[in-house]
Amino acid sequence: ITAVSWHPTESSMLAASSEDHSVSVWDLAVERDAEEELRLAGGASGVVPLGAQDVPPQLLFVHLGQTHIKDIRWHPHYTSVL
Repeated sequence: ITAVSWHPTESSMLAASSEDHSVSVWDLAVERDAEEELRLAGGASGVVPLGAQDVPPQLLFVHLGQTHIKDIRWHPHYTSVL
């Protein structure tokens, strides 16, 4: 992790940059519900996307492809922009 920035208005959200050239957005208030747990266990539809069990529900977005990310911040006026 090279930087962490908490969202200016949503206290449970943060963005993190990393040495693997990724930027990720997390919402720590998100939890899986019972229906989603059943689906990921192969129930209901029986189809589970490859790797779906490995992705935590709190991970909202991952951006790859940037290089040498040293800092990350939320825009002070447009709070959906990093």
